[in-house]
Formats: sequence, C-alpha cells, structure tokens
Amino acid sequence: MNKVFCLISFLFIIFMVACEPEYTITPFFEGIYKGRNESITEFIVNKADTFARFRDLMIAGNLDKTLSAFNPHGDNYTLFLPTNEAFDRFISNSKKYNSFQDLLDDKDYVNELVRYHVVNMALRANDFPYGALPDTSLSGDLLSISYRSHGDTVLPIVNNNASLIIYDIELINGFIHIIDEVLEPIVFNNYEWLKQYPEYSIFTMALETTGLSDTFAVQVSDAKIINPPSSLFVEPDEIFNNEGIFTIDDLINKYSPDNQDYYSSSNGLYQFVAYHIMEGKVFLNDFEGQNTNYNTFSDLPISVDGTGIDIKVNSGSKIFDTLISGNDTSFIDFIMINYNLSNVISKNGAIHFIQNIMEQYTPKPRQYIFQFYEDPLIFSASQRPNTYEFEDPEDFEKITWHGVKYIKYVKLGSSSGYYNDDYLEIEGEFSITYEIPKILPGLYMLQITANANYYNNAFIQIFLDDRRVGGNINLTSGASYNTIDINPISFINYEKHQLRIQTLIPGRLTWDCVIFKPI
Repeated sequence: MNKVFCLISFLFIIFMVACEPEYTITPFFEGIYKGRNESITEFIVNKADTFARFRDLMIAGNLDKTLSAFNPHGDNYTLFLPTNEAFDRFISNSKKYNSFQDLLDDKDYVNELVRYHVVNMALRANDFPYGALPDTSLSGDLLSISYRSHGDTVLPIVNNNASLIIYDIELINGFIHIIDEVLEPIVFNNYEWLKQYPEYSIFTMALETTGLSDTFAVQVSDAKIINPPSSLFVEPDEIFNNEGIFTIDDLINKYSPDNQDYYSSSNGLYQFVAYHIMEGKVFLNDFEGQNTNYNTFSDLPISVDGTGIDIKVNSGSKIFDTLISGNDTSFIDFIMINYNLSNVISKNGAIHFIQNIMEQYTPKPRQYIFQFYEDPLIFSASQRPNTYEFEDPEDFEKITWHGVKYIKYVKLGSSSGYYNDDYLEIEGEFSITYEIPKILPGLYMLQITANANYYNNAFIQIFLDDRRVGGNINLTSGASYNTIDINPISFINYEKHQLRIQTLIPGRLTWDCVIFKPI
C-alpha cells in the first residue's frame, strides 16, 4: 500500500478515536445506534430539530421510502447528512433560491439533490479511499474523499467541500455520516470547473486555444448522453510564473513559436496540453501501489509510480529540485502532486494539481494488464460482490460479441488467483472483440489468462488487429488458472488495438485478462 495513504489512514484513525466523545457529550447522539431497530428515514424524522431541512427534501423527493428499506442490491446505503445550518448556508449563498421554500418547490432539483447525498452501498468512514468512493450515489454520480489537516488531526472532506462532523452512525439499512455543508451535484466538466477560477487561467486558455476544451463536453452516443471520462493534471498559474510564463502567448512561444495551427495534433502546444489529459476517471487512490503508464490524449503516456512515500509523476524525466541536509544531498527528479488541492471531482473524472511544469517524456515500456474495466458496464459490475449476466451487446462500449449462449461477469472471494478476483465467462460458438487501450511502442509478449482445465472449455484462436497470432489453443487441458503465451508482438505506434477471440470448437471461456509483457 502506498505509504502516503497509510499515513493518511493512520492519522484518520487518530481523528476517529479523538472524535468518539462526540457521542457522549452531545445528548442528541447518545448511543451509536449499532443494532438499533431504526432505519435511515426514521433516524432523520426522529431528529427533525437538527435535520428538518433534509427531512422535508427527502419526503418531497420521494426518497423517504427508499431510505426506510434495505438496498435491493443487498449492500445497504450510506447517507452524507447535512444539518439544518448547512442548508441555511446553502440558501444564503445561492443565486437561484431566496428561501428554503424556493428550493423545496424546485422538484427536479430536489430529486437530484437528495439522491446525490446517498451512496448505493454501506461504507464506514475507515473504508473511505483517498479518491472516488467505490460506488455511485443514487443520482448516478461519483463522490470523492480527500483529507485536510486540522491541528493534530486529519479530517475527511467530501467533494473537497463538506467535512464530517460525526461519523459511522450505524442503522439497520446503512450508515449516516453527518456533514457541515450541502453537497451540490456536480454540473461542471473539467474545462468548466477550471474556467471558474482565475488562478488556472493560463492552462484554461491553452485548452481553449487548442480546442481541447471541447473534448470534455457532453456527447450523444447511441441515444445516451455522456461526459467523456477523462482526468487532468494542471499547473496553477504560479507554477508557470516561476518559469517565466505569465500569459498564453508566453506558453505558445515556448512550445509552438513557429506553428499557429494549434488545433493540429502535430502542434507543440496541442501536444503539451493533450499530455495533461488522461484517459478515464483516475483519482489519487487509483495510483496506490501502481507503477505504470497512464494513457493520455497526446502521443505519449504519463508514467506514475505510486509505490513509495510520494506519488511520482514521470520519475527520472528531469531534476526539479535539490535538497541538502547536512552531508546528504537528494534530488527531486519527479513531478510532485499537490495532494491538498487534488481529487477535484467533475462530470468527466478528477482534476489533480501539480507543482512542476509537466512536459512530454517517453517512459520505458511497462507491463500492461487489461481487465475490461475500460468498459463502463464491466467497471460498474466490478464494484459489486455479485455475478452479473449480460444480455445485450449494445450495452457495451469496448466489447462486441455474437454467437454466445451467455456472457457474465463473475466476482470471486479474495485470494482466488485471478487478478482482482474476477473474470468474464463466455460460452457458445462465439466471437468476442475487446478494444485495447493505447500501448507504448515496443516489443511485448502477448498473453491471456484463462481457466484451462475443464472438459467443457472451448478451443480458441486469437486475432490482434484482424491478424491471427499464435496457434490453436485447447482450453480443456492445462492448469485451472493458466497464463498462456500467445506471440511476441512489436508495436510501432502509440495507438489502440483490437483483440478478438474466436472459437474453433464451441465451449466455455473463463477469461481473466490480457497482458502485454515487455521483452
């Protein structure tokens, strides 16, 4: 585990222990309610002197019945519950509502607001990650957790805004964590969030100049409205200023002095900005324990090492600082993250702020392990403990298939031997194609991991970018969990690929992952 997160967890435990007396010195919360026969709704109604505002909104938004019952998914709920005072501050700061009644009358927003505060699974405070919570709210949005120093303790902060006042009130259908501010549903994409703050004006203008600001906007795909998933590394203006860059013109002169076609992917400014945009929703906790390359919108990936005390971005790319202590000299040869500001959540993903200018850097090839999580349907299934059978190939974004009797996601217990203790199971006379994210040029051994010791397994063949690779594979014999070498593969360009598995003899495929191992 990343030592940064270990330290935060340790300090958080101290915070939790220090806060325990809140229950005994605050008559309102005498008892922790563990095992008490009271639902989340009953708790709120019975404590209306403190939670009347949320109670009224909950009833108006038809959420009271939901929070009176068990979660049909079997994992209960987590409610971040604002106090009446929090709602009073929300109204006083609002440009839209002049009174609480005005808010109550806005039925559409009330429905979204109350559901935004409820996470679709039960979470104790010590289960919080340093990043996005493992399941969405009932409004379908992710909430993020960061931590902030407060004297000798570290406080958990929801969406970089609301602090926990009291935590882990355990009820029969989940947990309540009381917060000091209202959580406003995220309506901004990455670019729109940055646009609000003048301290990020240089990078924001660079997004506009290159047209990359448009990549975060809502898109319509197969009648579904989506914000393309992506995350940002951003330098505040003061970081640019330290290097003599005070305007967008200064940035242009540094990276594209002789090419004014800023919308072109071959333009230096375009590549600089695109290099700051990571594919997918990536929070700080996703870097934990990882030392790998993350794909960007540019011609190169970012290297992130989260295995040590610090999260190191592009380690070895440049010496940014020299630290001298007595006779010891150490060099800071990686881009540092500003942890206190990062994990800003947007409609697209996360925004992280860095303390050095991040220029393109070619990292060494690393092992790639792909487990289908790029597809939102698979990722969503992976957040739950159950097995899910899929019916419609149109529901997938990164996987296409035909000829299957069934395809399902299977979640196993811990220490199963499978990566992340899960796999896809397919049966039939099928063809299944998986869109592989971009891979850095280099020579790799292509491998797949699958069950290979079952009489009803299939005989398969592998195609990469419509070219057959390797020989016929008999999955009826071999180890129960088998990593199979397919073929050495040489990639010339940094681009996506299509991997297809097709049956020669129908049967079952228990497919764990695809691996590209540097040779």
